[in-house]
Amino acid sequence: MNSAMLLEALRELEREKGISIDESIEILEKALMSAYKNRTGERNIEIVINKHSGEIELYQLLEVVDKVENENLQISLDEALKIKPDATIGDIVKRKVNVKKLGRFAVQVAKQVLIQRIREIEKEKQYEKYADLVGRVVTAEVLRVTPEFLDIRIGKLETHLPKKEWIPGEQFEQSDLIKVYVREVKKDKKGPKIIVSRTDPEFVTGLLKLEVPEIEDGIVEIVKIVREPGVRSKVAVISKDPKVDPVGACIGPEGTRIASVLRELKVEKIDIIKWSNDPKELIANALLPAKVIEVEILDPEMKASRVLVSPNELSLAIGKAGQNARLAAKLTGWKIDIKPIMNA
Repeated sequence: MNSAMLLEALRELEREKGISIDESIEILEKALMSAYKNRTGERNIEIVINKHSGEIELYQLLEVVDKVENENLQISLDEALKIKPDATIGDIVKRKVNVKKLGRFAVQVAKQVLIQRIREIEKEKQYEKYADLVGRVVTAEVLRVTPEFLDIRIGKLETHLPKKEWIPGEQFEQSDLIKVYVREVKKDKKGPKIIVSRTDPEFVTGLLKLEVPEIEDGIVEIVKIVREPGVRSKVAVISKDPKVDPVGACIGPEGTRIASVLRELKVEKIDIIKWSNDPKELIANALLPAKVIEVEILDPEMKASRVLVSPNELSLAIGKAGQNARLAAKLTGWKIDIKPIMNA
């Protein structure tokens, strides 16, 4: 084995794969020892690779004894002193062995082990890289469209977006660039596996973070979000800075920020409301875009309320198939009975 070629190969690994020379040498040393032990049956050996020269050195570990009974395991004190001038009985000394004893078979096995280990390290590094994306919205390229799923690519990693994770009614074409929420990254034999969604409520959260710097900076906080994908989302926000209007920050100048979010959500509507610890105010806000006349607390313990609206606001307050009232109830945690007030 050419030392210079070995060292250059390890340097190439460091440049291309990000695997340090020290790490590669440690892997190779263990692989060579394993191959040698399996081939010879010897266990008391040590293999060292010089990281400066690439030279491979093979040593036999021998116990210093008065009388040698096993030459493969022991060495006399006289012989030991030639190797280690301060050796004493009971010490372990290392005697250099001709590296050719490794044999071509052992070297070949070591190469295979090294390649396997490199693959494992690459998978681990790839996993760590993509694990950082969990909880974030990222851009993906559509590679293939089928009735059941999309094949998509995030960075250099490919994964599926199942049909159940599509926003209802949306269509895709090959080469489309879409946003997805990274729900989870799993370790797999073939490498990291990314679990993504466009229907998760956190998809909307992630889209807002991309468009609203105040959310990313922690000035505006999303307290709660509820969603019926493809229909409507309601997002309750607060501001930690009294000078910053949390709803206005999310809407953006002339609605530019929320418009970017809506473009990604297609036909889905989104209501940004101000969170309040006052249940009456919170319930009224949650029923937006409907205008509420009054909120009555019927049973604080059971969290039951009655909301009064004008007759022409009733259908808006309830929403198509009850979705506005349903989402408001989920957002607030209160039961909401909506009634028209005739003299409004």
